[in-house]
Amino acid sequence: MKVTGLITEYNPFHSGHQYHMDEARRLTGADAILVVMSGDFVQRGLPAITDKYSRTRMALTAGADAVIELPLAAATGSAEYFASGAVQTLNACGCVTDLVYGCECDPPELLTPIVRLLSEEPDSFRATLLENLRSGLSYPAARSLAIQKILPDFGRILDLPNNILGIEYQKALIQTGSPIRPHGLVRRGIGYHQSASSIREAAAAGSLDRMTGYLPDFVRKELTTPLLADDLMLLLLYRLRILSTEELTTYFDVSPELAARIHRGYQGIDRWDTLVQTLASRNRTRTHIQRALIHILTGLTREEARKEPTALRLLGFRKGSPLLRALKDHAQLPVVTKLADAPADAFSAEIRAADIYRLVQQARSGALFPDEYHAGPVIL
Repeated sequence: MKVTGLITEYNPFHSGHQYHMDEARRLTGADAILVVMSGDFVQRGLPAITDKYSRTRMALTAGADAVIELPLAAATGSAEYFASGAVQTLNACGCVTDLVYGCECDPPELLTPIVRLLSEEPDSFRATLLENLRSGLSYPAARSLAIQKILPDFGRILDLPNNILGIEYQKALIQTGSPIRPHGLVRRGIGYHQSASSIREAAAAGSLDRMTGYLPDFVRKELTTPLLADDLMLLLLYRLRILSTEELTTYFDVSPELAARIHRGYQGIDRWDTLVQTLASRNRTRTHIQRALIHILTGLTREEARKEPTALRLLGFRKGSPLLRALKDHAQLPVVTKLADAPADAFSAEIRAADIYRLVQQARSGALFPDEYHAGPVIL
């Protein structure tokens, strides 16, 4: 049986994602599509526009056979952390034969020299990277310049986010000795990041009608009350008020220097973008700041982020799909549909994150939503 894995956020699902899913099935001759998807918070350090169950329904309606949640630490980590966590999740499923990722690089094979360089990390690369970091550059900028120095003909490849993720997926497959075969799929038409950003902006403004052509009808009905970063501010400010500088440093992505800057800078600010802009600097990107704030909000500690997963969370599936039997027979970790059946503390970070998201979602919409013990899985 051929099972093709897709690593996604679906924030929200749009026509480009449908193309990706359909082409992945055609390209690999897949018998089933398994989606690994971020939960309620995404890689840019922001809340997803709608909750993970809503986005699971989108994926299943579009043709996916099953959706597994990407652990919070990976879902809200850097590109390297995100890709590593996603590939480890696919590996743990035990039945995935192929991975199809989107990229802007045509042909996708142009990524190979960079993958090889980052996998081998020769001394010349390490020395250049360290020099760039000492000059005050952020890690992404320092690494990009180091790659361009060693491979000067490949600089523009690193300007686009999906190329970076494609490189990290392949590197993670190599580092884990995975048998999964990677395939790059060149993205066509409007960029995925651009289209998803445009849809989120339109949803926030209540003007989704202008997204006709990019947004399937089954997605539109899921976006009636989009959740925005500003909706998190009251809970975040409370967390910042009760935590000391020393306590802040225990959270994932929060350095002592950043913790001190947060404590000096958050008072009197009630908007997400204003807070992020106040905290950003030359060696700290906005995205890094946003991730750090999400980790403080959700209580994700550095120690917790390093823990190895002990189970796989199945968010939804299609009835009768052969993928369910394949997961049952081959998964290297327990596949959990009911939290009551999960190993102790297997999803503690994800439960906390979902509780916060649900509280904010309820405050924004006025509706009640089931807790994590009663919310899923989604079955089509």
